Amino acid sequence: MSKKEIVSRILTELRQKVKDRWMSKRFVLHILEQKMTFFLSQKLRDRTLYRESNLFSVINCYELEKIDTVSCDIIEFKTCDVVMKGKEKLPELIFSRYGSSVRYVATLDQSERIYPTTPTDFIRNKDRKSNHKPISFYIRDGYPYFVNTEIEAVFLEILTLDTKRAQEVGDNSNFNACESALSYDFIGSDKLQELVVQETIKEIMGTYMQIQPDENPDSNENSI
Repeated sequence: MSKKEIVSRILTELRQKVKDRWMSKRFVLHILEQKMTFFLSQKLRDRTLYRESNLFSVINCYELEKIDTVSCDIIEFKTCDVVMKGKEKLPELIFSRYGSSVRYVATLDQSERIYPTTPTDFIRNKDRKSNHKPISFYIRDGYPYFVNTEIEAVFLEILTLDTKRAQEVGDNSNFNACESALSYDFIGSDKLQELVVQETIKEIMGTYMQIQPDENPDSNENSI
């Protein structure tokens, strides 16, 4: 289901309950995605979402660039021989106690999987007397940092509600910046969708019941 379809459904139900209020699609989508993010974060904790492959966006070629380790803002990585950082900020991810909603990272041909680390784990592993230095990554402020490699691009599978940004980062050749975010798929577990819709309606109803009707509303619902 596209974002436009699910937002239109919510607006239809809201108008049956609150006839004298204008509601923007942007506002409805914002609340809808907030609710879905909350419930997906809970599901990530019990790791049941990883069986639903249709939730994840694929970025076939995510480019990296070498950064100066001395000026790296992750102190623990300053001792690395080389650090690679994502050229572009990733779409907004969902986080749980197990980390980010990045499901899979690998070399472009997917012959080698790359696993996450933390600064603490990196230092602990570095102090071990071993010549093996596995490639690993860590995400800070929306950017992944890769250590022990000079690889220039990777393959990613991520869970994000910002499907427009995911396509922009992953496939610039087919990306249309002028296309509305509403035309993209709404990402969310089928098991959660009805719950999220009803929770969105409930919150918006609570908000609009406390607001006086706008006597001169801007009725352009398509501005998003």
